[in-house]
Amino acid sequence: MDDLLTDLKYTIRSLIKAPAFTLAAVAALTLGIGANTAIFSVVNAVLLKPVAAPEPDRVVYFMNTSPQGSGPGASPAKFMHWRQQTDVVQDASAFRGNIVN
Repeated sequence: MDDLLTDLKYTIRSLIKAPAFTLAAVAALTLGIGANTAIFSVVNAVLLKPVAAPEPDRVVYFMNTSPQGSGPGASPAKFMHWRQQTDVVQDASAFRGNIVN
């Protein structure tokens, strides 16, 4: 325990003697902690929180496919057709995601 106190006193004296280094170290820690918090907040909101649905294990994602692969999203007419087919699904909702090229 004495070694810890001795090291702490030495550290404080060293930081007081070099205020520029102290300021740079505090700024680096501040930026690092802030960036880490921001990234975790986004990951938590997007990936870790459960889907806001009463029974998320029953959520289904429809998408267009063709022999060439996945196509663009469904047209409003196709979506309305899917929504009217309620003998298979309880309800249907649409969303639009923005894609940056």
